[in-house]
Amino acid sequence: MSSSEKYGVFGYRFQEPAVQPIYQLYATGYEKMDSLLYEWDGMKRTDGPLYLFQYTVSGCGQLELGDQRFSVPAGTAFMVEIPGKHRYFARDNGNGDNGNDDENGTPWEFYFVLFRQQHLGELWSAMLDSLGPLPTFPMDSPVIRMLQLIYAEARHGRIEDVHQASSLVYQFMMELSRSRSAERRQRSSWPDKVQRAAAYMEQHYTRPESLDDIAAAAGSSKYHLTRTFAEATGMTLLAYMTRLRMEKATQLLRQSPLSVHEVALAVGYTSGSYFSKVFRSWTGFPPSEFREAQELPATWRFMFD
Repeated sequence: MSSSEKYGVFGYRFQEPAVQPIYQLYATGYEKMDSLLYEWDGMKRTDGPLYLFQYTVSGCGQLELGDQRFSVPAGTAFMVEIPGKHRYFARDNGNGDNGNDDENGTPWEFYFVLFRQQHLGELWSAMLDSLGPLPTFPMDSPVIRMLQLIYAEARHGRIEDVHQASSLVYQFMMELSRSRSAERRQRSSWPDKVQRAAAYMEQHYTRPESLDDIAAAAGSSKYHLTRTFAEATGMTLLAYMTRLRMEKATQLLRQSPLSVHEVALAVGYTSGSYFSKVFRSWTGFPPSEFREAQELPATWRFMFD
């Protein structure tokens, strides 16, 4: 395959079944822009309503969002809605024209995918809120591998029906969602006070600690810690503590002779009945039934996200 043959743009117009929600793939492409005319204005396009995810492989593009202008270098994506108040184009090379090269003379090379908005609005908005309009991803990240897979499937003529196309859209959106969850699980990225709070809860979940105790151990006010902990981890302080307790409780119920009340005390609850209520809300089982449940013979311990 010659270098020019690896690029292309492929569009899809499948009929949506009436009886089920389908995520509609509109187009996918892999391009290297050598034309000074490459420019898209989100308010002038007639192909919407659409969602666009575009990722720079090499070179650098420009994105205007409202009154702000951003560079889109290698490793950076942008997420926009069509129609919308945005414009993206090749980078100004500093010579008075709207050239497409970065400082090293590299053309703007990128993958993109376009989706119809039906059934995706809430999920797309959530991803935009959590990732921002210009998220960064390594080339070998699951998100970009999925983007490349969609293009490869299109290029080789393997997207043959609406269900297959919908599955690819869904997988891509799930990788976006998973990327945010993975980022939050990377403890090294958490602020120091959040890390101290998490470590304190992991060491003291067997005791009935209060939010004031946790905040004091982290060296923060309760109100500030509550906000920053949720922003960094995606969980409230209470949910993080409860998750630790539930994971240990499932283990004790399956692997120890302790009574339900004794398990409750062992994981920091003073009330067996309250423990039972919380346990059921997290696992779907009362503690006694979880211990005896034949449908979970190999489940010694549950892990919660």
